[in-house]
Amino acid sequence: MSHQEIVAVSSLESPIHATRKDPKIISAVWFIGKRCNYDCSYCSPFIHDNYSPHISYKSACEFVDSLSEHCQQVRKKVKFIISGGEPFIHPDFLKILEHIDTKSNVAMLAVVTNGTLPLGMYKKSAKYITNLTVSLHLEQSRAVTQKTVEKIIELSKIDSWLFSVNLMAVPGKLELIEEIESVLKEHEINYVLRKIDPPSDQHYKKLTKKEYAEQGEDIDQYFQDKISFKNYTNAQLDEYWKSYYSTEELQYLGLSNKNIGWNNIRLHTADGYTETNTDVLKSQGSNSWKNWQCYIGIDSLNIQFDGTVYRGQCMVGDPIGKIGDTINWPTAAITCPLKYCECNADMTIRKAKSQEYLEKIDES
Repeated sequence: MSHQEIVAVSSLESPIHATRKDPKIISAVWFIGKRCNYDCSYCSPFIHDNYSPHISYKSACEFVDSLSEHCQQVRKKVKFIISGGEPFIHPDFLKILEHIDTKSNVAMLAVVTNGTLPLGMYKKSAKYITNLTVSLHLEQSRAVTQKTVEKIIELSKIDSWLFSVNLMAVPGKLELIEEIESVLKEHEINYVLRKIDPPSDQHYKKLTKKEYAEQGEDIDQYFQDKISFKNYTNAQLDEYWKSYYSTEELQYLGLSNKNIGWNNIRLHTADGYTETNTDVLKSQGSNSWKNWQCYIGIDSLNIQFDGTVYRGQCMVGDPIGKIGDTINWPTAAITCPLKYCECNADMTIRKAKSQEYLEKIDES
């Protein structure tokens, strides 16, 4: 089916990877803080460091209370997806998870981690977490990577959560990637080989952390650059990827994602639908829904490290508020201004090509 035939998009229920972004569920992707114990080359200094302050336990709980109350008012449940930085290095993270767990309208509590914290800490969190994803970064030593893989195997044995791995496809690591894929398959661990966005802010990399701290106002430009990337033409994207990956690596990435074992997105036509995975769509360049009506802000929220709340990961539209201040919860869909929808979380949010197709994805 050609992408031109698609008239609406919705998410799927998947017992393997993620709970459907149901119209009666708000998916809140919460970037809980910049602090991280890694310093990956492809992760901008604007979204990670080793010194930024943690959100206070009080502020975090107040936001959870506010969002839970909003969901009650609109008769929806909430799904938290918490990432960073590295969430588990927050000194009160387990207490924050415990507070979220007290809310009766939480449909899912997912966390993304780099898998480097003590195994005991992860096991304690299993009391609250429903979905755990380990992003396996490969710029560490072989010994560190091997230790993390061993921990991944142990975490996959915990029955109380749905477990998966984002295997970060770092250029120049194809042999190691194949080795790790073999191990994950041997232990029947669900994973996605994650194509990395090439660093778009190389000029920032020349700054030391101290210099960056003195020039923090550049973060506005960083976010503008990230949004500009989503309006690249196909030719620009081709050059973009070729500047980062070899031809062999790009071919391997395309083939690998064809083997993803679950579907998480439904593509509606005028008289039917097909189902696939968002990473497959991205590898095909079929993730373009510019000028469509999108329900980010209705079905989703994105909370940045500084507490600013946006409709979605794409940060389209003005911020709708900030933790500790008034949040103006959206009540209507927004017209997508972007050529490409890059984030998997945003891709599965309901969308329709025009008003006549909204009935395919309504809340009934």
